[in-house]
Amino acid sequence: MELDSSFEDDLREAVLDDVEKKARDDIGPRLIDIARENWQAYASRHDYDIDHIWEDVEGPIVERDGDSVSVRIEWPGLTALFEWGVDPHTIEGNPLLHFYWEAKDSWITTDEVNWGSETGGIPESRAIRDTLDQLEGEL
Repeated sequence: MELDSSFEDDLREAVLDDVEKKARDDIGPRLIDIARENWQAYASRHDYDIDHIWEDVEGPIVERDGDSVSVRIEWPGLTALFEWGVDPHTIEGNPLLHFYWEAKDSWITTDEVNWGSETGGIPESRAIRDTLDQLEGEL
């Protein structure tokens, strides 16, 4: 028995409607919850104040394009420094660096900063990658 192509189209659209609804109602919010838990655990382990990550998060964003539905969260650009970690390194000015150092309560002007020499840099959080792995396991 051959199915009518309009029936197939209607069926495909109905399935995509269901997937899109599940993405908005269940998957997207769960993605946010797991990611927040992972970031908070990482911040707690390292005594970091990185709540600002959640202030600038956008999403979950659910998009439907043709025969697919995607869910994503957009984090601010510097989030990658925590996700992947940063080795100690020297930041050089062009010609000088000028910044406020809260711990010293003063403005600093210098030609370079050996960043992470005392802390050993930033350890990778894997918060985002672990979130995706955990959510995939749940699905």
